[in-house]
Amino acid sequence: MGLALVFRLSALTLGATFVPLLIGIWIDRAFGTAPFGALILIVLGILTGTVATYRTVQDAYRQIAARADKDRQAREDSRGGNL
Repeated sequence: MGLALVFRLSALTLGATFVPLLIGIWIDRAFGTAPFGALILIVLGILTGTVATYRTVQDAYRQIAARADKDRQAREDSRGGNL
C-alpha cells in the first residue's frame, strides 16, 4: 500500500496542477486572455488537487486503522481474550 499510495498522491498532485495549466494556456492563446485563464485554472487545479490528496490520505488512514484493529482483535482472540 505504501508505494502505491505515493504514486497515487503524486499523480493526483501533478495531474491536478498541469492539466488545468495546459488548458488555461490554450484558452489564453485562443481568446487572447493571457495570463488570466492559466492563472484561474491553475488555482482551481491546486485547490482540487489539495482536496483530492486530503481525501486520499484520509481513506488510506482509515484502511490502515481498520487493518490494525483487525490484527489487534486477532491477537487478543488467539490469547483467549481479556483475562
